[in-house]
Amino acid sequence: MTEGHFVLRLNDPAIAFCDASAADLLHCYGRLRRALVSIKGAVGAQLYLALTWQPVGDAVGEPVAETSTPTVHAFFQWPGSTTAAAPLRLPAHQRVAAVGTEEVDALLRQWLAEGAPLAPASDAPTAAAGAARPNGALSGVPRLDEAASFHVEPARARPGKQFTTGHWTASPVLAAPSLDELGPGALLELAGTVEALLSHGNPPMSGATVWATDPWTRDSCSAPFIHIFGRLHSDARHLVADFVTGGGLELPG
Repeated sequence: MTEGHFVLRLNDPAIAFCDASAADLLHCYGRLRRALVSIKGAVGAQLYLALTWQPVGDAVGEPVAETSTPTVHAFFQWPGSTTAAAPLRLPAHQRVAAVGTEEVDALLRQWLAEGAPLAPASDAPTAAAGAARPNGALSGVPRLDEAASFHVEPARARPGKQFTTGHWTASPVLAAPSLDELGPGALLELAGTVEALLSHGNPPMSGATVWATDPWTRDSCSAPFIHIFGRLHSDARHLVADFVTGGGLELPG
């Protein structure tokens, strides 16, 4: 949908989300991030994931699902590029494919052919990895006040708006220059927390929509930030659409 729109998905939908697959996801995202910083001067990304949820109808604020395989949509942004919000503010049937993607594709292939540099070691502390889970399963779902890697809380009301239920925010407890520098244990912990939020809702949620903002400047105001939306087919509210059309996907600064 934009020049910087990429999808990351499992080669086999039967693969469990465990330490190995979480590490692979972070590796793939990190490598793509470093490539686009190098060749396009990318400054941040918006990442989208739907869990046991399929956008229907106009799907304002969300990419339309192309497959039942869990998919991460990554919208990278660089100077002069189209933002993720630009097409997602429109109903799905009004969106058009991005043009000019051939240049980015060619530059990525060249970057890979020349030998992609290894990930630099960060001098910033990363969020602590969560405790290992047997067989990589999301068992032992943590209580929200026990989460070690992320601070999770109900989303604060936007200026001029009323507080709404079913919307939470998550941010790394320790400094993380980018989401790919979190450990796989932290990612598994967050997934377990999302499961807990959904199952303990009243009524329990059908699924979740997750939007993450990942800016890469060293500004103290710029840090990964995640929005979690519980989804119910009977919910007449438009939390995700209102979030995106209201500027929720804007990069800080």
